Amino acid sequence: MTNTHEWTKDELIRCLKDAGIRNGTILNVRASLKSIGRIKGGADTFLKAILDVIGPEGTLIVNSFINCYPIPLSETDAKNISTEVSPSYAGALANAILKHPDCVRSKHPIQKFAAVGKLAHELMDNHTPDSDGYAVFERLGHMGALKLCIGREAIEMAGVGNTHAAIKVLGFFKKKPNRGVNYLAEDGTVKLFKVNWNGGCSRGFPKFHPLYEKAGALKHVRIGEAEAVLSDMKRTLEIDCEKLKADPSFFFCDDPTCKDCRLNWEHSTGNYLTVKFHSLISIIKSKIVTHAYTIN
Repeated sequence: MTNTHEWTKDELIRCLKDAGIRNGTILNVRASLKSIGRIKGGADTFLKAILDVIGPEGTLIVNSFINCYPIPLSETDAKNISTEVSPSYAGALANAILKHPDCVRSKHPIQKFAAVGKLAHELMDNHTPDSDGYAVFERLGHMGALKLCIGREAIEMAGVGNTHAAIKVLGFFKKKPNRGVNYLAEDGTVKLFKVNWNGGCSRGFPKFHPLYEKAGALKHVRIGEAEAVLSDMKRTLEIDCEKLKADPSFFFCDDPTCKDCRLNWEHSTGNYLTVKFHSLISIIKSKIVTHAYTIN
């Protein structure tokens, strides 16, 4: 039977409060809204519910990242100029907050964050083209913020902790992709920005989840129909740093064909031939399975 229930603002407020979010909370949210179910009023209703719960003393921060492109930029890509009003690929909540009259967006050309609340300017104004892409996460860790990841996709996409910040704090070095975007600088000129931060393989970050659970740094909650995780960004940053000091490769995924983990980091231990070999084996296995399926 099709679920026809529409989640109202009041119901979502109860879910958020039951999860442990309170007035004055500094809250980073990454959400797959479709996993919550049908929301009466859509993303705008969910945004209003969060802001009502955290109140004027709280601050909501969401990822509002934009696309970057191979360098040298093609003629088409060069026309995609990053500005404060550039739409985000990060989902409905990100684009809803960008329309909020009190929204403050960071000045980083690609890894843009957006915030509403008491600390919005303090967090966003200092995130500039000279900043690490994930510097905001480090600051949120020091401020004792909470991170709410809603939906299986959001939970698994990049982990639920603060590993990006830990990688920055520990100074790990990675070969950066030759990608970037043209952006509108504060002096009114259009400049080229190249990726200046270390990302990470999202398939490796969930390996930290058992460590967070053991330390009581996260809890599983529900928002609407969605499974969700609420984590303490200060505690998860501490756990990430402690684990990565002892084992710098812990955040690498287990896929032998992953070039990012096997080759791109200064402390990667793979080699090109091994990765190519495993990639070839993977392709052969995939073709065999496809052929067998076609025959059947």
